[in-house]
Amino acid sequence: MKVIGLTGLIGSGKTTVANIFIRHGVKVIDTDQIAHDITASNGIAIPMIIKQFGARYIDNSGALSRDKMRELVFGDESAREELEKILHPIIFDEVNRQIAAFNVESYLILMVPLLFKSPRYLKITSRNIFVDCNYDAIVSRLKARNNFTQHQVDNILATQVTREKQMLLADDIIYNNGGIDNLEQQVNLLHEKYLQLK
Repeated sequence: MKVIGLTGLIGSGKTTVANIFIRHGVKVIDTDQIAHDITASNGIAIPMIIKQFGARYIDNSGALSRDKMRELVFGDESAREELEKILHPIIFDEVNRQIAAFNVESYLILMVPLLFKSPRYLKITSRNIFVDCNYDAIVSRLKARNNFTQHQVDNILATQVTREKQMLLADDIIYNNGGIDNLEQQVNLLHEKYLQLK
């Protein structure tokens, strides 16, 4: 079984690409979804977050207050590192559990937003896809989807590997600057390619 990494800048369309692969019957492991699960109400990471940051970063339901935590960690690198120390080992263990649980003959997709900053995931993947999208489209999507300001978008992008470097590091690039039909065509071609991997 091959593990194909899937990454891209925030707002680039990784989830849309992953959903097209899913329609082909491909299993997808989403580290963002795992992060949401472990920081939901009664999530395994919540007690550690309270211990490190205090209960003010937990909402009334007992889940992580994402807006408050985002405001903290994207303005304070040491706080971001402390949060990552809590979340990343739990997420990595769950990724490995899911890989072991899937009975897949050909390949599965592992979606990791900061893949090229994560040597432990790069050791798992045999090829890596970068979803490319131009800056204006990213800003537009994040303003509409998350109600982010341009300043917030730029702060987040500043923590990620640059678009240019990721394009150099990737084995395959999907260009998400057109419509859904074009995106589907690109995924379809990669799907056929990955089915032939030995």
